[in-house]
Amino acid sequence: MFNLFSGLFGGGSCNVQAANVCFQAIDPEDRPICGAVYRLTCACGKYLNGITGRNGCVTFCGVCPGTYKLTQVAVPFGFLVDSTPHTVVVSPRCSVKIDGWPMRCFQSLIKRDNTPQAQSEPPAVGAITTATDVIQGTGEAGCKIKVEFPGNCCCCTCVRRNGTWSIDVPENANLQPGEIIFVTQCCPCMLPSEPVQVTVVLA
Repeated sequence: MFNLFSGLFGGGSCNVQAANVCFQAIDPEDRPICGAVYRLTCACGKYLNGITGRNGCVTFCGVCPGTYKLTQVAVPFGFLVDSTPHTVVVSPRCSVKIDGWPMRCFQSLIKRDNTPQAQSEPPAVGAITTATDVIQGTGEAGCKIKVEFPGNCCCCTCVRRNGTWSIDVPENANLQPGEIIFVTQCCPCMLPSEPVQVTVVLA
């Protein structure tokens, strides 16, 4: 909860009773959205940010009477930010209206982002032999590398800042000639790459 009472709007505490501004953020299926960030701005330009909790609700506490602008500034991944400003009016009697309606009638609808996701580029993988202890390659810095061994065994690592990555071959992965190792790369906010298939060769 966020306190706007202690002098944020106007340089000093207001001399009348303050109100709480609270509402819920939901998705198109009426489910609460956690982690959405909202900004409440006063006429002087000062503002406070609030973030929705598990129940999708956010509360700005101790808001003095006046007119404010409510905007959405950030949403969880997979959703779209709605930059439409909403007018919040707090009366001297502590009633709150948002866009002219009682606060209890207001819910912030957050739409899903249906834009097709880009696919990560496949990583580069070095040769793998029956004597290989460490598999190495290159990729995009910060992306995740997944290496799948025969027998449903897999290991993951991240690409270093210099674009290289390496991963130890598990002890239970007994590499045999002709076996196929699958390596994929997944970058933030992108789909995994097509798997790179590397055939194990005799050392």
